[in-house]
Amino acid sequence: MKGRLIFRSGLLVSCLTLLGMGAAWVLTSSGATGGTLWVGALVVAALVFPFGVWLGRRLLVPVQDLEARADRLLQGWTEQEKKSEEDELSGLRKALEYITTYSQARVQALESERAKGTAILHSMTEGVIALDWQGYVVLMNPAARTILDFAQDEQVEGRTLLEVVRNRGLADWVEMCQALDTAEPCKREIECYLPSLRIIAVNAMPMPFSSERRGFLLVLHDITELRRLEKVRAEFVANVSHELRTPLTAIKGYLETVLDETRLESDTHRRFLEIANSHAERMGRLINDLLNLSDIETGKVVLDPTPISLGTFVQEVSAIFEKDAAKKDVKLVNKVPPDVWVQADRDRLSQILVNLVDNAVKYTPKGGSVSFQAERTLNHEIRIMVRDTGQGIPPNDLPRITERFYRVDKARARVEGGTGLGLAIVKHLVQLHGGTLHIESEYGKGTTIEFLLPAVQLQPAC
Repeated sequence: MKGRLIFRSGLLVSCLTLLGMGAAWVLTSSGATGGTLWVGALVVAALVFPFGVWLGRRLLVPVQDLEARADRLLQGWTEQEKKSEEDELSGLRKALEYITTYSQARVQALESERAKGTAILHSMTEGVIALDWQGYVVLMNPAARTILDFAQDEQVEGRTLLEVVRNRGLADWVEMCQALDTAEPCKREIECYLPSLRIIAVNAMPMPFSSERRGFLLVLHDITELRRLEKVRAEFVANVSHELRTPLTAIKGYLETVLDETRLESDTHRRFLEIANSHAERMGRLINDLLNLSDIETGKVVLDPTPISLGTFVQEVSAIFEKDAAKKDVKLVNKVPPDVWVQADRDRLSQILVNLVDNAVKYTPKGGSVSFQAERTLNHEIRIMVRDTGQGIPPNDLPRITERFYRVDKARARVEGGTGLGLAIVKHLVQLHGGTLHIESEYGKGTTIEFLLPAVQLQPAC
């Protein structure tokens, strides 16, 4: 193809030369010298032909290179279509037509995807704010404008996050999340006055703009009503518990007084009174746990952290359960090193361990053991572990075990006298110390409960 096209270019130049010379002869010469001129013209044409070939090569090589590049874009072409070309430039024409059609199709597809994304963002109930790598707002959906009390037509794009949310704590927290350079999302609750108080849960996660630059995506949830309902519930529980405590104390006092009497009409009467007294004690424990949980959730509990020798403290808590453990032939093993110190509130730490050991002893069968261990972490914390060889927790129940009133074996829990609030209290107290609670269990083999507490940096003098 290339050779034919170059040959035709040379022939075209030669023909043009002959025509030009013939026209000149007609205008300036007589017929007697015409034969001589035609011979000269043929000689000149023969000499010009190589020049035409060279000129065609110089002019057509860039065109053919462009055609070859365009041909590589024609993914849908078949060999039969290529062979049906009528001239050398038809491939280039088809390539240009294909590129035009393909570009239009891609633009339409991108517009369709953009319309879908816009429709999804506009229909979301969660607020979405997208930030570029410099911290400027590039997108805010209508839900975010509603949560932050912005007009729907107010210009927010191109402004900093601090200008938009008017909350220094949130802006500083987002900057800290960006500095962490982690792929994990960050979570936080903030309080804004817009103009009334609103509590907003914020999830911040990285959003790549390119391979080198990364922005941030903020997802906002307005949880003001949820927190208000939780506060109402906590206050209701606290008020009801206080109201129940007074008559229950009187009932329990009268029952104990009657039971102390040596003369009762019959053993049946004494047994009835003892059952009533045991249930009154159980109700008293339930009310105390409800009040403790309510105080923790409403922020009424104020910690007084002090350095505590963990090994000695565990030994003191274990002594409380020595009799109960001995009755079931359960061993209490203290493996905490003597040089481990934690920074914690003594009363609340006692409450944590008492609840954990109480559960462990209750649900560990005869001949089992309950052990205590502790180790230092790389984050200057102490990991405390309470292990038992009890019946364990089924995998389906494990995610809900720290919920209030949740029991794995409800019938056995009633017999043992549990309230179903112990682990919920433990979880909140650990979180109040700035730690986390983790539970691992293998059904039928035992349970391990781990929690983190701050370590004492310098061991105090004894």
